[in-house]
Amino acid sequence: MPRDTHSAQPLRSTLGLACLGVGTVGLVLPLIPGIPLLIAGAILLRGRARRNQEPLPADRGLSRTEYTRVKLLLMARRMTTAAESMRLARARRRRYR
Repeated sequence: MPRDTHSAQPLRSTLGLACLGVGTVGLVLPLIPGIPLLIAGAILLRGRARRNQEPLPADRGLSRTEYTRVKLLLMARRMTTAAESMRLARARRRRYR
């Protein structure tokens, strides 16, 4: 018998959000395991985020070369943003020493 995946989505989302909420409380309270609940909540909500994204650039008529270039530029942007945030964090640490 095939399962109806649309009726399971609200339950999965609710359970995922509950796991994230209890996991967040568990980070503060030592009686509740926070990290495993946060991981479980993220896994449960993972599929929901993918469906809500807008279409990939390849779906908008970009050639394979243009699509690859966009992906490489986005990767370079993520790397430079991460490097800049690490540089700022190091500067703040030096200032507070």
